[in-house]
Amino acid sequence: FGGIFMPGPGFDEFVKIRSFFGHDRYSLIGITHTTASKRIMQSIQSLVTLPVMPWDALICTSQSVLDTVTNIIDNRVNFLKERYGYKNRILPKLPVIPLGIDENEFNYSDSDRVTSRKELNINEDDIVVIFVGRLSFHAKAHHFPMYKALEECSKGLKDDQKIHLIQTGWFNNNYIETAFIDEAKDICPSVKCHFLDGRDQRNKKITLSAGDLFMSLSDNIQETFGITPIEAMASGIPVIVSDWNGYKDTVRNNVDGFKIPTITLPKGYGEDLAFEHMINKINYDTYLASTSLLTAIDIQVLINKLLLLINDKDLRKRFGTEGKKRAKSEFSWKFILDRYELLANELDEIRLKESKKFSDLSRPKLPSEALDPFDIFSSYPTTSINDKILITKTNLYNKEEIDKIYNLKSVKLEVPKLNTVNNLELIYKEFENNKECTISDIEKIIDIEKDELYSCVLWLLKFGFLSVKE
Repeated sequence: FGGIFMPGPGFDEFVKIRSFFGHDRYSLIGITHTTASKRIMQSIQSLVTLPVMPWDALICTSQSVLDTVTNIIDNRVNFLKERYGYKNRILPKLPVIPLGIDENEFNYSDSDRVTSRKELNINEDDIVVIFVGRLSFHAKAHHFPMYKALEECSKGLKDDQKIHLIQTGWFNNNYIETAFIDEAKDICPSVKCHFLDGRDQRNKKITLSAGDLFMSLSDNIQETFGITPIEAMASGIPVIVSDWNGYKDTVRNNVDGFKIPTITLPKGYGEDLAFEHMINKINYDTYLASTSLLTAIDIQVLINKLLLLINDKDLRKRFGTEGKKRAKSEFSWKFILDRYELLANELDEIRLKESKKFSDLSRPKLPSEALDPFDIFSSYPTTSINDKILITKTNLYNKEEIDKIYNLKSVKLEVPKLNTVNNLELIYKEFENNKECTISDIEKIIDIEKDELYSCVLWLLKFGFLSVKE
């Protein structure tokens, strides 16, 4: 399989590089992460005009991501149709392949559960709700719905029972950290909140082994897939997630857990927001925060589903068992990589079968912003060297001085096709013997590639060993 896998959605630089060798030589395969930033949207938009080929692919990690990518592309295509009558639509494949997990990393025993809960001073009958991921209310998930719902659920517990919320992740700054901690005390004072550093893998193990149920209520356009619910499922924990982007594909409602409905504004109501972000009146963080604050999680439904899981241990166990089976059969890397291999073989088959139809587009050449400098600036010099120009030796040097000048600090630089003093001396020697001659004459005598011969003669002209005869 001839292909290069790029860990991102940006094809620009890799397509330019491939231009030099020919676009039919190999495939390019990218993968999406967030699709919300200007830079990423621009890179997706550019797929319409870049020389991508049908044997290239941009892997979308969820159906929601595919919908976003298609929306951006279609919008760009429509503009080009209106502006230029654009018709020939050549795009990469856009397969949906999720991210994967190492299933063996998430097997926790009853003794792991006891040890972890003891370390955090959690009683056996207490309910432990866990969240794993970045702790960011503007770029991941706003904490208010989770805090509010847990506080409401805590009112119906037995006197000796408590709800513990373990939030394992990291804060980007002190402002965000203070907001999470202070608002937990204000919104859910009855809930015992634990904050663990998610960058320490031991804390992640403690969290997953101690948990009764996992909750992630993403409400942010920054998110596209979300691996942590799958990790929770692989750990045998029932999950409650928002019905949002990649979670739509990974969690089965009423099977692995519950999906809580989300609602946001209709098309057309975010144009002012998009414009202000485009002109940098607001930054990316504010753009994300604004869209998040205009996306609602149904808190009443959340409370109802939480109460079901809190009060029904058998339901938690059933959901956890189903989720573990799904994580193992659908999201284990060994199965995900099988899908990558199928894609690789499909792209290779397309390339070998279809490349003849694109022979003109595939012809090796440089992109227009990286043309040969001796082409793009060809009007600068008086002339350019050719086989017929008559060149003569000057009387400024002898052959021994070539090495001295070649090794000057200002001269000894990396220049393609100019890497040996020996070839310079061989060529100069022919001018000493013949006084004057053309490059065609030299080529008949010395066995040297034409492009290297040109470069060597130019070098000798540059430093005055040779001169063009008038």
